[in-house]
Amino acid sequence: MKLSAILFLFLSFSQIQISYSQEYEVSGGIYDAKTNKPLEYVTVKVSDTTYGTTADKDGKYFIKLKKGGSKLIFSYIGYKTDSSFVYLEDKDIKREIFLNPSEVMTETIDVYGEDPAYEIIRKAIRYKKEFKRELNEYEYDAYSKFVIRSNRSEIPKTEIPKDSSGKPVMGIYGILESETKGYFKKPDLEKQIVIAKKETANIVRGFAIPLIVNFYDENLDFNEFKIPTPLSDDAFSDYEYKLIGTTSMDSTRIFKIEVINVANTRPLLYGTIYIADSLFALMRVDLSTNDAAKPVGINKIVFNQKFSPYTESKKNTLFWMPTDVHIFAEGSFMGLVKFEADVFTIVSDYKLNKKAPKGIFDEFIVKVMPDSKKDSAYWAKNELIKNTKEEKKAYKQIEIEDKKRDKEITIGLTSINYGKYLSTRPLNYYSFNRVGGNTLMFNLGYRAKLNRFNTDAYYGYGFSDKKAKYQWDYTQRFLRDKSLVLRGSIFRRLQPLSYENYFGLSVFYNTFKALLFKEDNLDYFYAYGYSLGLNYRIIPQLGVGLLYGQEKQETATKNTNFSFFKKDAQYKDNTPINDAFERVMGVTLRIDPNQFRAIDWGDGDISRFKNSKFPQLNLGFIYSGKNFNSTYEFRKFSAIILGNNYFSSFLNFKFRLGFEYASGSVPYQSLLYFRSNTGTLDAPLGFTALKYQEFLGDKIFYFNFENNFGKLLWGNVPIIKKFNLIGLFNMGRNYISTANYDLAATKTFTISDGIYMEAGFGISRILDIFRLDFAWRLNNFDDTNTKIYGNLIIEGF
Repeated sequence: MKLSAILFLFLSFSQIQISYSQEYEVSGGIYDAKTNKPLEYVTVKVSDTTYGTTADKDGKYFIKLKKGGSKLIFSYIGYKTDSSFVYLEDKDIKREIFLNPSEVMTETIDVYGEDPAYEIIRKAIRYKKEFKRELNEYEYDAYSKFVIRSNRSEIPKTEIPKDSSGKPVMGIYGILESETKGYFKKPDLEKQIVIAKKETANIVRGFAIPLIVNFYDENLDFNEFKIPTPLSDDAFSDYEYKLIGTTSMDSTRIFKIEVINVANTRPLLYGTIYIADSLFALMRVDLSTNDAAKPVGINKIVFNQKFSPYTESKKNTLFWMPTDVHIFAEGSFMGLVKFEADVFTIVSDYKLNKKAPKGIFDEFIVKVMPDSKKDSAYWAKNELIKNTKEEKKAYKQIEIEDKKRDKEITIGLTSINYGKYLSTRPLNYYSFNRVGGNTLMFNLGYRAKLNRFNTDAYYGYGFSDKKAKYQWDYTQRFLRDKSLVLRGSIFRRLQPLSYENYFGLSVFYNTFKALLFKEDNLDYFYAYGYSLGLNYRIIPQLGVGLLYGQEKQETATKNTNFSFFKKDAQYKDNTPINDAFERVMGVTLRIDPNQFRAIDWGDGDISRFKNSKFPQLNLGFIYSGKNFNSTYEFRKFSAIILGNNYFSSFLNFKFRLGFEYASGSVPYQSLLYFRSNTGTLDAPLGFTALKYQEFLGDKIFYFNFENNFGKLLWGNVPIIKKFNLIGLFNMGRNYISTANYDLAATKTFTISDGIYMEAGFGISRILDIFRLDFAWRLNNFDDTNTKIYGNLIIEGF
């Protein structure tokens, strides 16, 4: 974005407030005139303007108005629209509103033949197409508020309120509020400018942007899957419809239609939609996701959205636009961390088919204005949804608790934290394997604010090999978008063969298996040295990297046979390596043709993320030579393509296609390998039926493919319906030259007979992050007569 455009946006929007000076407040409750029950989320507007607000779930409303007279309009489906004239002189006023139910109200429909809802939906789909054809772009103002609750709330339990049954509700974890200016242009250009924002003190960086769901789109995109909307072109293949009543708003008859998802095996919605007669526009949406439409960690999502009429000035065309949005979500992580989120958005002042300012649509979909952080005085005048007593108290209490964290020790799920930035992982204080034996290891990590700098270190001692181990890792991120990354590491460690990233949870799992089942499947060697890396993302689609390092590599031996059980059984011997000194230099190239979007945080930082799903190509070259005083001279080349594509609820696949080649004298520990079943916790897109270190070589090809079938087989089966079915297929081929085979210190590996192939399936979302894979070989059978192989996978959350 050009400097002139930034200056224009700053001058134009940093001064924006809602249309009135808002010196005085009109407030009260909105009730059913017959029952006196409060009406939730009633639309409140000032006559002849686009300015308004929405009542809360208890029917309470308030609106800021300038001095003088104003006419307020109160509208709600199923009730007659009412108005109230208010005159403000020098003080706030209260005004209670009672809405009369509409005369037309039918809750029972007798149907013979096709339900009338189907013809109504057909007409609504035709209207949708006309709506999308006629509406090319628009802008709007919005106020958004996110209230997040969690059982990990920092608010003391004594301060948490109780529900009607006397049980404590989950405390407020965080609150975010924002005023934004939004722009949209077909087909999918969007921009949000955050004019004002505030959040609780524990949220390091954030904002609330309008989560306006367009139910006229064909799908709702949740990244890992897509949900067809009830008005999609192919809606009748996904949903059934039932006319369950008619109501009205003033003289307009409104159809109340039940939306029924035809299967729980694929992501769909269910609930109720309201469609206006004659025009056949959406008036209201009350929908929930079914069991197959739940993102990882989310148990439930509910959409409540109301629409209000706006006129396009040039053609005098009427459009019903989303104005009152409420989204509720609840979920958990591994059943330990539970949370709920209430998202409220009030949209006003739509300007339809008005051309956006020149240059407004660029790579930034969100721009936070530098002066967007507003004080309490500003929000007292401008917030459209008043904070409850609990929310006001939460703002203060969380600020107090957040300040305490600067000096306090707190306990997380897997860490102990010293203040906000220092932490240690008790899970890895102790580990065991057949080389080091019982090992004590203290670790400490530091994460700077916004993660621009972080460092991790550990120091430990193995009581069986009687060797100290340590490692210190350093990462520094530079430039506004953190596109320049410097990494360094100094180490003296016990390194698993063919397993570069031996992370903490995998170490813990391997320790557990060794002590209880006498299974230590990995082979190890000692590595002493350092490494340096520099990565630069030239543009979002192109990144380069440089690496340099050296290490002394020594054979490790089995030093203990200890375990709690199976005391007479023996651990396998540890595999010897070609002892060597290795100094390497390398270069990497990442080519990612995807479209990227960005967030300008308003404080000098930028965040980028992918907005499409094209395959990514990673190229690599490593050289180790005698010119560098290395024991062996070799070169490694690699080309890997990674892809992830969603086509339907049953065709959602990931793949990894690679070729790696090594020339020269390659020692055993540097031979190329497949990502195989290590017996610890492995990552997705690896081989399941292939044993650890089974196929090595100096030239390898591989293809790993997995498809997420979702709830295809068990979408309607209780208990297991929360799991996903994954289909697996893997193939690969390895080669090795006679010279490198002769050089290898260990020759227990084999060369595949043709192309090795395996197939299988997995069950994912076990405790949200784990997956259990099963596979069988299609050829290259081993001599163990094993029919099916299993492996535990850890997935990202």
